[in-house]
Amino acid sequence: MSTSLRVGVVVVQNLPWPAWRRRALEVEALGYDGLYVWDHLAHRTQLPTDPLFDGLSLLAAIAAETSRIRLGTLVASPTIRHPVLLAKQAMTVDQVSGGRLELGIGAAGVLLDYQVLGVQPWSKAEQVERFRETVEIVDATLRGAASYAGRHYSGEGVTMAPGPVQLPRPPLTLAAHGPRTLRIAARHADCWNTVTTRDLPPGEVLELVRQRGALLDRFATEENRDPATIRRSVLIGSDDWPALSSAAAFREAVLRYRDAGVPEVVLVHPDHPAEGLLRHGEAASDVVRRIAEEVLPDLRRELG
Repeated sequence: MSTSLRVGVVVVQNLPWPAWRRRALEVEALGYDGLYVWDHLAHRTQLPTDPLFDGLSLLAAIAAETSRIRLGTLVASPTIRHPVLLAKQAMTVDQVSGGRLELGIGAAGVLLDYQVLGVQPWSKAEQVERFRETVEIVDATLRGAASYAGRHYSGEGVTMAPGPVQLPRPPLTLAAHGPRTLRIAARHADCWNTVTTRDLPPGEVLELVRQRGALLDRFATEENRDPATIRRSVLIGSDDWPALSSAAAFREAVLRYRDAGVPEVVLVHPDHPAEGLLRHGEAASDVVRRIAEEVLPDLRRELG
């Protein structure tokens, strides 16, 4: 598997467009590898007036204003996106960005999205089924398939013209944490993403990540796939460990996750309304800048 260090930032899209745009452009200017957005219809019930832009639309907008940084969703939700629509949006962003999209897809477990749509939440089994079908359809249609059939989705006459820039399709990042979704990731993912667990101490979090990675390896082997072909990434929230209490703490988190077999790290930019401007000892925006300026150059030289 790739062991190259990659660090991305989720810039939650609950800022006014001019402020979000400035933050996104700063993330690219600071040298981060990826810029990511959420994919929900509402952010928090506590702040019903929070701005929240559509993730794929926002990626298309910022794609036209950036030149280097990879762009992606962590993660697109089958609750709110039909898989063919998601594939069409992905193709569009990949075209606008010149081939910089990394499409993340998850299993749609956020209850607030169901409530906003006025639909009954899917059972865990149905979430997994729809996740599997979504991944299969997005994969196939981006590669040029014109029809699809499944238990939950079916159709004919699909076109993805002019098609994505990246061939055979943009890479898929699949968020998977349990055995059923990990098996889907083992079959289809270019990159597997896991998340930290906030109610566990650091040592137990790392052991959980190791266990998930080992299960992914086992399932990939059963699928006759080399586990080394699947990249590994982790999403670190802004109040975890606390990995973002300082640039030095972030460096420690990166090294620990690397030892656990996960060389790619995505941090949630902590300087936004939902997280508070001062979560730990340093101003959040200073942490993001200091990580880029003081930690990443040395880590890249050390780790490659």
